[in-house]
Amino acid sequence: MNEKYCDIFNMCYPMLRMRSETFESLMKNECTHLIAHCEDGEPVGFAIVEGAALRLICVLPAYQGKGIGSRLLSAAESYAAKQGCDMLLTGGASSKLLIGADKTTSGFFEKHGYVTVGGCDEMLMRLNDFSFDENAFRGHLSAGYGWYHGDIGTLKKAVAEVNESWVQFFSADSNVYTAMVGGEIASFCIVDTDVKNYLSDAFGRVGMPGCVGTVPKFRDRGIGIEMVARVTQYLRESGMDISFIYYTGVADWYKRLGYEIFMTEVFMKKQLSEQLK
Repeated sequence: MNEKYCDIFNMCYPMLRMRSETFESLMKNECTHLIAHCEDGEPVGFAIVEGAALRLICVLPAYQGKGIGSRLLSAAESYAAKQGCDMLLTGGASSKLLIGADKTTSGFFEKHGYVTVGGCDEMLMRLNDFSFDENAFRGHLSAGYGWYHGDIGTLKKAVAEVNESWVQFFSADSNVYTAMVGGEIASFCIVDTDVKNYLSDAFGRVGMPGCVGTVPKFRDRGIGIEMVARVTQYLRESGMDISFIYYTGVADWYKRLGYEIFMTEVFMKKQLSEQLK
């Protein structure tokens, strides 16, 4: 993928400062289709389609407001329709780049007939700013915390009580931190270190607590929030530069620990007309 497309992306998202090698590794696979708009032989905007997902649409700031984005979007819709797709969705979780449309661009998509079907916040914490104080929490008064080494079936059963769609992400090889009460799993999360994603070049080493959940009967005891605090401290001690919360709908909960919203993304869709096919 031409590094000029990475330059366009960085002009649209200057806070990410992504290297071209990272951009290509996150975006390119066998299903990716790139649509470019050029001026005087040089690309000034592009769209990337992957199946029924519009992964990205970017136009250099100096060329925005000239209808280029609209033309790229129309071309992306036509391409998706010709591939047999009945609708086009913004974002997509198949890479470690944006999983939705940046909320600041939602008006553009609405103008072209897209409707919002959901959304999420992406959050981060610079770990130099964090320190764990057990006295600030109360979960440990009833729970014990540590890495899970028990039966995977028991873990998956607890995960299913919180969110059945998460069960697929838990395996015997997963690095899972838990809170236990009376021998039962009360809270859990997958912990990853040195994750390579769209924040890596700008922020350094990325750690991630993922699929964070508390079994319903153990909620409202401060167990889950203390578990995440302990995991955040672990990531700090492991040399991570930031802790990244990927795809959450409970931003206010994480804010209690000092996490900040980095980007709000919306999931939007549009039914494609037969005329495009």
